[in-house]
Amino acid sequence: MDFKTLRAPTIAAFAAATACFGGAAVAQQANEAPAAQPGQVQIEPVTDAEISQFVAANQQVGEIATEANAELQAAEDQAAAQTLQAEARQDMIAAIKDEGLTAERFTQIAQLAQMDADFAARLRAEMSG
Repeated sequence: MDFKTLRAPTIAAFAAATACFGGAAVAQQANEAPAAQPGQVQIEPVTDAEISQFVAANQQVGEIATEANAELQAAEDQAAAQTLQAEARQDMIAAIKDEGLTAERFTQIAQLAQMDADFAARLRAEMSG
């Protein structure tokens, strides 16, 4: 299988990873802590400040993902694509930290939104307002 055949699924996977709340899934992949099993997730209550931080970080992560996806499409080979992905993950983590959250907390908030429809609605309201 050549690089062009591999590149399309890589781009699609990277795009899918950023689809739910921008880059939360990518932040989770970049997080070095082992992920909890679905039935075992214990998430501390989210403060209003954390919601604002999450929304701001999420916007930046989404922008980084969009730019990275464009660059991935132009990548010459698999090594270049992997380098671009690693750089994008690091940029996403930095953006999350710049907003005052850890990648782990960002991921926890995204997971909570996936499990709690009321909380997800709260996040969407903050994102649109």
